[in-house]
Amino acid sequence: MPDPTISTLSELKLVIDSDWSDLEAFLAGLTEQQASVEDDQGWTVTDHVTHIAVWEDSVAILFRGKPRHEALGISESYYAQASFDEINEQIRQRIGHIPLSQAIEQLRQVHMTLMAGLEGLSEAKLSMAVRDLFPEAPRSDERRVIDFIYDNTADHFKEHLGWMQALITQAS
Repeated sequence: MPDPTISTLSELKLVIDSDWSDLEAFLAGLTEQQASVEDDQGWTVTDHVTHIAVWEDSVAILFRGKPRHEALGISESYYAQASFDEINEQIRQRIGHIPLSQAIEQLRQVHMTLMAGLEGLSEAKLSMAVRDLFPEAPRSDERRVIDFIYDNTADHFKEHLGWMQALITQAS
């Protein structure tokens, strides 16, 4: 969900960095055993980490001029018609069974790539619609670029961090 208080690149980077630090601190204290505990839907902490990485990469790939669905590892038609839950489950089934250390490394690499992509954004570009800045983005995506990036980074980190913390707490 967009944060109306964020309107500049420096504010965006600050909130992303803050929420990234919280996520990194949590992940640094995990064991493989903790990361493999499943919730009621079968998701593990490792599944959450790979999920965050794939969706963050689906933003970073736009900076490379490629369509978002490629980073998600799904077809364009499936991306256009499937629900987020269906897409997320397909991603989890495809890559959710890797070791935590590999998932964290993947997430770090994707995050560095995305943050590098932000460097070239002007304030004017941040205010553009996603579909207007990125020709490979779905034509239906009318969100502002700044909101799109926030949704798939800082907001996504917080959302999944809460779920992962709850999962670890329940397992204890």
